[in-house]
Amino acid sequence: MKNGYDLFTDFSEKIILHNKNIDNFFKKIRKLKKFRSSNKFCSMYIGFFGYQLLCNLIHVKVPKQKNSHFPMGIFYKPETVIKIRKNITIRSSLKNFRNLFENKIFNQTRILSPFKINIDINRYKNIFNQFSKNLREGKTYQIKICTKYKNKSTIDPVSMFWKLMKTNASPESFMIRDNNYCIVSCSPETLIEKKGKFITTKPIAGTLRKTKNTNIRKAYSFFKNNIKETKEHNMIVDMERSDLSKICKYNTVKISKLKYVEEYRHLYHYVSAIKGELKKNLTTKDIITAMMPGGSVIGCPKISTLNLLNRQEKESRNIYTGAFGYINSELDMRFNNIIRTIINFKGSSEIAVASGVVIDSTAKKEFNENYIKAKSLINLF
Repeated sequence: MKNGYDLFTDFSEKIILHNKNIDNFFKKIRKLKKFRSSNKFCSMYIGFFGYQLLCNLIHVKVPKQKNSHFPMGIFYKPETVIKIRKNITIRSSLKNFRNLFENKIFNQTRILSPFKINIDINRYKNIFNQFSKNLREGKTYQIKICTKYKNKSTIDPVSMFWKLMKTNASPESFMIRDNNYCIVSCSPETLIEKKGKFITTKPIAGTLRKTKNTNIRKAYSFFKNNIKETKEHNMIVDMERSDLSKICKYNTVKISKLKYVEEYRHLYHYVSAIKGELKKNLTTKDIITAMMPGGSVIGCPKISTLNLLNRQEKESRNIYTGAFGYINSELDMRFNNIIRTIINFKGSSEIAVASGVVIDSTAKKEFNENYIKAKSLINLF
């Protein structure tokens, strides 16, 4: 974050989500508005929805897949927030809050085996050819094939997160350190930001690697004059507008900023911002199910593409292409798309990546692009 970082701790609740308790969780969120904490900075739930849980919420079937039995989603209710700016300030609803800076002992990052990919180039080509057939048949217009890089390891998430922020700080970055797992992420994409009666989404569709000869102006020119990048961006923007239209008042969904470039340490992104005014009497669940999983990280059209992906992928995505964020006592919320993320669980680290396949894509190029996306995270080890 340009303005600093917020660190939440002293959790009074930890809710592990699954299909049977998800509706109770949404009911619990509604009660936040009735019983607001005197500490408004902590009157919220913060956590993530995994990919499979989001599919289940919109009634998209996920066949039985190989998985690590990582929870479908976890949300925490914090009682203390530490705001890291030029100065550090602590706000807490507790008289005796926990000072995290007293305990500096964390697991060390130890690599116990090299990274291995779950889909080799030959398997990738088979999946790619099947999806290319689906593209020619008009069953999808863009689809994102997921590959994973995994190793046996332990990680120090705090050290790794700060290292990542020095090399690739992103507006939706986050870290979770729990007793039995941790997550480190430099996600750049805001899926939804709800404030009052307005909601915004900022889809990213288009990536260009930085070189010593590039700048924002040249990056913009590249995206604008690249037919493939422009088509993909337009497609994703149209889909996100459609998703917003399900929950927004008629004729209020507008593109507030079209096709601009965001600059990061190693790359440029092609972004648009879309805003709408929400319909009355919507629930949090209505908003979640309309917008998640995010179309820009799945493909287009969303539902038919999800069905194609789920039938083809043999391994669970876990949190990848799920959403991390918060919902507060005003029922405002902010969630990202979970990409560019390391998850460490049961002594194993996992990095999932995907690139968008369209009608004129090639298998080798997309396979290599996946590796490039994973490499910046692999390098942290």
